[in-house]
Formats: sequence, C-alpha cells, structure tokens
Amino acid sequence: MTSSYTVAPHLEYFNVPLSDFTAARPEFEAFGIGGYIFSQNVKPTSPPRILLLQRALTDSMPGCWEGPGGASEPEEDRTLLDGVVREVLEESGLHVSRIVELVAIDSWVHKRRDGQTIHIAKYSFIVDVHEAFHESLRGDSHVVHYDEIPVQLEASEHRAFAWAVEEDVQASMESITGKYSLPLPSRWHQGSNILRAFELFRNLKQ
Repeated sequence: MTSSYTVAPHLEYFNVPLSDFTAARPEFEAFGIGGYIFSQNVKPTSPPRILLLQRALTDSMPGCWEGPGGASEPEEDRTLLDGVVREVLEESGLHVSRIVELVAIDSWVHKRRDGQTIHIAKYSFIVDVHEAFHESLRGDSHVVHYDEIPVQLEASEHRAFAWAVEEDVQASMESITGKYSLPLPSRWHQGSNILRAFELFRNLKQ
C-alpha cells in the first residue's frame, strides 16, 4: 500500500506496470530503487541537507551511510515508482508526496552465496515527502525544519540517520576519515550519486 503521490511530467514514462518495465529490460534480473530526500531551506542562506541512513552493524556493509532504498518487489509494487515510495516509507517512516527527478541509473553484477550471478539495475530519484511541509488549518503550508522531520528507522536495517551537507559528503568521498563511511565497492557511484543529487536539487530551486 503506497501513499498518494504525484510524478513530475518528464518522469511519467516510469509510471507503467512493473511487469512491462522489467520486460522491456530483459538484460536485468533484478531492479533496485532509491529515494533521495532533501530538507527544504527554512532560510535562504541555509545549505540544503540530504537524509542519509547508517546501516545496522548486523547487516551487510555495517555502519555505512546511504540514502533510503532497496529492491523492487513484483508482488508488492504496481510500478517501479511505487517501489521507491514503499522503500522510503519502510526505511525512514516518511511518505513520498512527489517523484521529482531521476538522479542516476546504476548497474552491476551481484554474486549470490550459491555462486550464481544476477545483473541488477538501480534507479535513484529525488523525492519530496509530506512530512517536510506543515499545512495549517487555513490551508497554507510552511517548510518544516530538518530537525523536526519525524524520521523513523527500521532498527533491523539502520541504526542512525543524519541530514548531511554537501561538503561533508564530498570530504567522505575523498578520505576514509570523512564523517560518513560510504559503502564499498560501490563507494565511487554512491558518493557521486549523492553529489549529483545535490546539484540537481540546486538547479530545481533556481
């Protein structure tokens, strides 16, 4: 069950039955999705911040930081975008209100424990969430400060969250002593995707 959300017109081509979407891409056996969430600027001088989640120490890539995301589920997701909405809700407790922009499409070969390999494609988007805005009884709305956005983690998957600024993400890409440990071996595209999300977010606000 997904919350009510809208899709930017130029992304409507993703809003098709998941079976049709996957059938058109037979080279992939599985599809990942991700949703990058930014806090809206309460003050014009405030830097944008992105929601990062720290993986549980008992999970794979323990302690690494990432955006909400996971696997598309044919049994649950009507479309690929429904999967984005579901994963964001499951991992952060936040309800997507709009699919805003495509950030990246990544692909890799994953080796399972049984030795078999599968080719995976991951689609990552900037999304807005209902909780980032507060609507008054008069019908107008105002931006919610990032500290007041009610993030709720799934403890079995993530142990902490942070609203990161771009400089800290950049420093974490350049040094293992940076504030955020990014997953390896996907660090090269995980970090660059987050930085690209910052760039696209700034462009959207101009």
